[in-house]
Amino acid sequence: MRSSLVLDGRIELAKTKKSNSAAGASADTATMENYLDGTVASISQSGSLVTDIGNDQVADVPHDESVSIKFGGHETLGIYPTEHGQPDATLVASLGASGFVEIEIVGVSISDMLGLKPGIAVKIAW
Repeated sequence: MRSSLVLDGRIELAKTKKSNSAAGASADTATMENYLDGTVASISQSGSLVTDIGNDQVADVPHDESVSIKFGGHETLGIYPTEHGQPDATLVASLGASGFVEIEIVGVSISDMLGLKPGIAVKIAW
């Protein structure tokens, strides 16, 4: 059974009940998953994906590897500061200078490399 609550039209808190079939009985275990849904709004001059998820919207979201960012069949962990210092060819989500969460492959145009364009779904979960 799944129930959800939408706040600000973007944040959905979901509570899922799981059954424990290995024990042969139906035991309810509640888990919480918080997430933000958005889209790639544009491509930066360097080829980074600029989402429509504002940096202010993720201010209270953990920025460590407990956070998953999924987009266009790909996934990265963590939200880094704008000046993250990650090595070349690393897939990174960061607090973009644009004011929105940006996704990049350091030193490479992610848009050119993966063929990603505006409009693809982005999900940040923690």
